[in-house]
Amino acid sequence: MADFINRIAEWIEAIVLAIGYPGVFLVMLIENVFPPVPTDPLLPFVGILVADGKMNYFLAWLMAVSGALVGSLMLYAVGAWANEPIVRGVIRRYGQYIGVQETALDRVLAGFNKYGAGMIFFGRAIPVLRSAISITAGVSRMNLPKFLFFSGLNSLLVTGFWLTVGVALGENWRVVLDWIERFELPIIIILVIGGGIWAIRWWVKRRRMAGVEGETPHITR
Repeated sequence: MADFINRIAEWIEAIVLAIGYPGVFLVMLIENVFPPVPTDPLLPFVGILVADGKMNYFLAWLMAVSGALVGSLMLYAVGAWANEPIVRGVIRRYGQYIGVQETALDRVLAGFNKYGAGMIFFGRAIPVLRSAISITAGVSRMNLPKFLFFSGLNSLLVTGFWLTVGVALGENWRVVLDWIERFELPIIIILVIGGGIWAIRWWVKRRRMAGVEGETPHITR
């Protein structure tokens, strides 16, 4: 598995070196539509090119965010065009080839029911759920501007983080890969826990506000 990931990483590097900024856009788009393609090794590598003066940080960041948004929008359109039974049927038949399982769809649907837009922001940080979230948002006919806002905000933060890691570490990019493999799961767990805490606090605050608004003033005579 590690060898497979390393080969894909080398393929990603070749694309970026060959066509530059459009390569960053293309790989981010492919990763959002085809989850098995790992882009975590790409962005630190792009950061290394930035540190070497071969790429501009903000242009690379813009291309990465744009590619991620276009990819997520494509899957949103698929979900909006189809209905849930059709999506489930496609996932059962072809999900193994694109890295999306029906259980992921179930988890995302449950998350949407509980956390709404918060699921978009925090859930897209998890590679396995990224594609399923976009499809589910389309199936549920989530407000498109809201979907793009939270998807874009997540992409800005995540891509900016990995680019900055690459710039900071410079040529020691192998250290970046080892660090990603070692700490990816804890990072995901922290994001999920943080998202859950935020969602619970938001829900409690909303319930309290609804309770205050629903109270009838008592007039003493």
